[in-house]
Amino acid sequence: MGVAALYNGTEIPYFSHGQKVMTYSATDDDVHEVGTNILGSAAANDDVWFSPYQNLAGTFMYFGSPNSGTFKSPVANPTYAVSQSVSSFRFGFQHIGPARSYAGQRNGTTAGNNDKTGLYLSAIDKALLSSYTQTTGEAFGTGNGSTTTFTHILTAVSGVKTCMYPSVTDGVETFVDDRNGLMVGSLGGTGTINYATGSVSVTFITAPANLAAITCSYYTEDATSSGPLDFDTSSPGAGKAKIFRQDDGGLFMSVLSFLGVDYAFHKLKTWALTVTLDDTATTNLPYRNIGIPYPRSAAQTPDGILLLDVSNPSDPKVRRLEIAANSINTTLTPSSLSDSLDLSTYGSDYAVVKRFGDLDVVCLQEYTNGTVNSYNSTMFVRNVFSKSWDMLGYNVSCLDEYNGTLIAGDSISNNVYTLFSGFDADGSVIDNYWQDGKLNLGTENLKRVHQMRVTGLIMKDQSVKVSIILDDGTAVDVFTIEGDGSYVDTGINTPIGSVTIGSKIIGGGGEATAHPFDVTFGIHTDKFQYISTRFEAQEIGYAAIHSYTFKDIRDKGTKSLSNKTV
Repeated sequence: MGVAALYNGTEIPYFSHGQKVMTYSATDDDVHEVGTNILGSAAANDDVWFSPYQNLAGTFMYFGSPNSGTFKSPVANPTYAVSQSVSSFRFGFQHIGPARSYAGQRNGTTAGNNDKTGLYLSAIDKALLSSYTQTTGEAFGTGNGSTTTFTHILTAVSGVKTCMYPSVTDGVETFVDDRNGLMVGSLGGTGTINYATGSVSVTFITAPANLAAITCSYYTEDATSSGPLDFDTSSPGAGKAKIFRQDDGGLFMSVLSFLGVDYAFHKLKTWALTVTLDDTATTNLPYRNIGIPYPRSAAQTPDGILLLDVSNPSDPKVRRLEIAANSINTTLTPSSLSDSLDLSTYGSDYAVVKRFGDLDVVCLQEYTNGTVNSYNSTMFVRNVFSKSWDMLGYNVSCLDEYNGTLIAGDSISNNVYTLFSGFDADGSVIDNYWQDGKLNLGTENLKRVHQMRVTGLIMKDQSVKVSIILDDGTAVDVFTIEGDGSYVDTGINTPIGSVTIGSKIIGGGGEATAHPFDVTFGIHTDKFQYISTRFEAQEIGYAAIHSYTFKDIRDKGTKSLSNKTV
């Protein structure tokens, strides 16, 4: 999936499944297909890449796959896409960065065009409007003194081309493109433009005079010629397409940029590519024996590059490539973030890594009856401030941000969900619990505990089950904190923020409130050396544990040892 934005800031999500590419419209709260089975049957099982890109020619979502070729969809007309007919340069990974594309896993249609390890850079995109082809004075229609609405298809928009900056005039009122899909008349007239098809419609405030010539002017773009889809290396030099050999390190996976260096990730090794601003000099050198298993297994963050390193398959690690503390050297160094986790018991063939707000998210495959699942079935979430990890049971194949929320493609269905929004999982209670480590309560002696005190916040309809585990025993339920219990102060409403976690509120928005509670209850344990506590929310709604303490602790002496007579 991918999310693109218009010049006015409106965001449009795209996602794919099978042969289809879909887009979501907030206007009717529904999804719509881009074309019809646009990827084709040969690409039905492909992993599709999406790359939003804005340039002088407009705002677009580019997408493609090794067996589908590449498509260009104007974000203002999201159900339309133009095939770019680049059969020799079909890629498994492609990302359009500042002014050019970075691509890998080439799957061309002719012999010698299959390249799984090289890094491809497109030509640098045009920076001047004069570099694009302009059409002027094209006939748009003829006035008759009564008709106000006129429609025309721009004749130069054909093949791989899209149109830009159209204008229409009858000599009295002039329409210009607002860059977001609308034509704006100088006297108040309205209109629309489809950048993919070249269809322009305008409605004049006053009907053009009889026999008045209506004309139009516009530019067209061909992204495959001196643009982000031009990979032709036959004319070398500054600003031209380039190929960099990175054959040592296994299958090419992804490339991410940080502080002017392009880090190209392969399965077993990462390369560092540096290109000068004038594109006249480059360095292409191995960086580290760090590798990722999948194109979505690395993500850019403000403080470095987050990734799942599988260069040592027996000990995979979540790492961040970052500038070392108190260092003036801007070369990134790897640090491990997951030493507290054993990730060797999970599959990573489709691992997804993402930074969302204060959370580092890693999605992996679980094993069922000794066999790794063919889809991601668990999610690890790390708070970047507390450094703590949580495990969630979400099936996620891809992640992106849409209007400040985290959206996820379901790895076992064709659905897209908003994560961390509200308090339920698609209407059901979220499977959850939090459990601490083994506590000795200040003494290694055996002891008994007779009371426990818990404080926190809870919604009226929520309840939290409290369980304890003694030594290596099983969890035993000891109490349920009820949202309407007498120990809840319902006279105090504590705002807990938006019901959607993210940078913005979407949809209905609104805030939720909870009430503080302070409850002491009996637990009367057997003798133990170590104790653990588990909290589990039972209903849909907010709950938070602020503190818990054990009271009436009674020392029962040292643990008895077995006797042996010699």
